[in-house]
Amino acid sequence: MKKWKQTAAAAALGLCAWSANADTQADAKALLEAAVAEVKSAGMDATVKSINAGGKWNKGSLYVVMARFDGTMLAHSANDKIPGKNMLEAKDAAGKHFVQEAIAATKSGGDGQIAMRWGNPATRQIGDATMLVKRVPGQDAYVGSVVFKP
Repeated sequence: MKKWKQTAAAAALGLCAWSANADTQADAKALLEAAVAEVKSAGMDATVKSINAGGKWNKGSLYVVMARFDGTMLAHSANDKIPGKNMLEAKDAAGKHFVQEAIAATKSGGDGQIAMRWGNPATRQIGDATMLVKRVPGQDAYVGSVVFKP
C-alpha cells in the first residue's frame, strides 16, 4: 500500500510540473505581438527570415507562421518545409480549411482565433490547437501563433 501511495504522489507531482510548463493562450498572444512588433521595426523580409530561422519563435509547442492572403506560406518557425507552399486549400485533421479561416478573420477584423487539429511539433501527435492571427500592418498577409491545448 505504501508503494502505491508513493507512485500516486510521484504521478501527481509530474502532472503538476507538466501543467506548470504547458503553453498558454497568453504565451501565444505574447509571441504573436512580438512578431507583429518585429515586422513594424525590422520590416517584412527580415521578419520572415527571422521566423524561418526558428529560435525565439519556437517556445515548447508554440510556434509562429506568416502567410499571404493568397495562401502562400512565407514563414513557419517549426517546419522549414512549409515556407513557399500554397496552403490555401489545406485542411486540418478534422477537415477544416484553417488557412482560409485565418485569411477571412484578418481581412474582416484584423485579427482572430482559429480552432484547429494539427501536428504538435513537441509531441509529434495530432492535437487540438488554437491559432491566434493578426494582419501584418500594410500588407495582404497575416502572422499567426499556434498554441496546443494540454
